[in-house]
Amino acid sequence: MTTLLEFCQRLPKIELHAHLNGSLSERTLRILNVSEHNINLYQLLHKQSNAEERLRLAFSLFKVAHDATNTIDAVCTATKHVIEEYYRDNVIYLELRTTPREESAMSRKEYIEAVIKAITDQNLVVVKLLLSINRTHSLDESNESLETILEMHKLYPNIIKGLDLSGSPYSGHFYKDMFERARQQKLKITLHCAEIVNNEEVNTILQFKPDRIGHGTTLHTKYGGSQTNWELYNNLKIPLECCLTSNVLSGTVKSFKEHHVAEWIKHELPFSINTDDKGIFSTNLSNEYYLMGEAFNLSKEYIFNCNYKAIDYSFASDEEKEQIKGILTQWKSAQYTLF
Repeated sequence: MTTLLEFCQRLPKIELHAHLNGSLSERTLRILNVSEHNINLYQLLHKQSNAEERLRLAFSLFKVAHDATNTIDAVCTATKHVIEEYYRDNVIYLELRTTPREESAMSRKEYIEAVIKAITDQNLVVVKLLLSINRTHSLDESNESLETILEMHKLYPNIIKGLDLSGSPYSGHFYKDMFERARQQKLKITLHCAEIVNNEEVNTILQFKPDRIGHGTTLHTKYGGSQTNWELYNNLKIPLECCLTSNVLSGTVKSFKEHHVAEWIKHELPFSINTDDKGIFSTNLSNEYYLMGEAFNLSKEYIFNCNYKAIDYSFASDEEKEQIKGILTQWKSAQYTLF
């Protein structure tokens, strides 16, 4: 009889919430010549007991990865490694997200092109790129990023599929008009939402009706959300990107058994399971499915169906979605003894 972990490892998986720089493994960081001291900072996250400090530390670790990918070649190398590592975890569809960066050695456009080169140079996984607006950046900087994103989307419409709102939830803003403009240019929208209690902003985001929302940690009333927002969400049923290990290790959720995904399971609301930052949090997608299954005593059939439904929430084309569904259906038929 196949164990739950073995089942999750063999399952062809769909990843919808993966930050490029947060996904750099220790192996990749060493290849990029990151100092052992900075690599060891990742271990401190597991030892920090204060929840708010853990979340702040998690965001600070992005600087380590950013410093390691400050040239065109480094960005391309890092992206290739991330894709290969997802492939080894049997991920067949991957949406990578990253904020276009301007460095002394490259422009925002060159940064995006380096990521796209890594994507197009491989044929292991179907990869789509979601570009981010960092909520902590100034309005002028965010507008400059958006101009570049829209320009690059016109050049690579089959790869650049969406716009994300990311960055520390403790500061910054949701610039609604920018995301409305991106939507008009046919970009899909996913927004980090309710990572901390901020019911006014959450209401604004829900009213905007993005295609997906990320985390949703404090959306339910049990976790600090407002009844108004929870009722609105239940009416809209926007797919939620859940990241269990990320939430527990960053301290926004106390434990796996207390994770808010329980409410989505209970109320049969749409969600996907994801890694968020597999490098920072030392996880992979197989592990995330296993943790959910263990925490909530879920069957292999449920886990398969959860993964299958994620295809519909993806930003792939209709043709690609049907092809991926075909792969999963064939896999299930051939591997029925695993269930």
